[in-house]
Amino acid sequence: MQTFAEIPSDSANLAASLHRPADARRAPVVICCHGLTGTRIGSSYRLVTIARQLAEVGIACLRFDFRGCGESDGAFQDVTTDTLLSDLYAVLDWLFAHPDLDASRIGLIASSFGAYTAARAVERMPGLKGCVFFAPVADPHELIQRDMSDAAWALLRKQGWIDHHGHRLGIGFFESLSRDDVPAQFAQSARPLRVYHGADDQQVPITHGERYVNASRESGAIVELVSLPTGDHGMKGVPHTAQITTGSVEWMRQWL
Repeated sequence: MQTFAEIPSDSANLAASLHRPADARRAPVVICCHGLTGTRIGSSYRLVTIARQLAEVGIACLRFDFRGCGESDGAFQDVTTDTLLSDLYAVLDWLFAHPDLDASRIGLIASSFGAYTAARAVERMPGLKGCVFFAPVADPHELIQRDMSDAAWALLRKQGWIDHHGHRLGIGFFESLSRDDVPAQFAQSARPLRVYHGADDQQVPITHGERYVNASRESGAIVELVSLPTGDHGMKGVPHTAQITTGSVEWMRQWL
């Protein structure tokens, strides 16, 4: 059963879709966090497929759009790392108050910068049991240093935004970036983690996924890295999508 919800976050309402099993009372729940320019549908509609399959095996799934993304309120130009984190906290508060969801059994499925945001929020999830990350960002400063030329920085300062995959990425996003070692912070939770990453990812190199895996392994967590033979950050394609979808559902069934 799928229902639509609007979750308040500061002055914005976040568009969300909740998938619940037929027997919905106190179901474990998986939260899906999309990437920076994504939506709650996911690459190749992957998050929708995963949510439906989870509901079929007795696990609820909450997909939502961060503010400024998809159907949520706000402008993408105003997105910062702080607003992303605030939105995820608002989603957690909504989840904790829901009578049909069991907040003591939570899973996380997060993609790219959504994984970076989710990793920063694990201390707010004492009921977190398992995570799946798709091509997670570990160090945004590294990516920015690689991609931003002097001319790009000058343009950003002049007009207040740059074109990022067809969206206006505002200067506030860059100013809000922290220097925290997010994979190390995440590893402190020692939660089971599976990472899917393209071996030749041209947008976020697989070394970022490896940082989460290595840090979590050092903490004693159960971890897996699944390297896929592609350079596509979204890991699109029928075989990859089938592998990621099936594997993500299996991982959540194992730990929730």
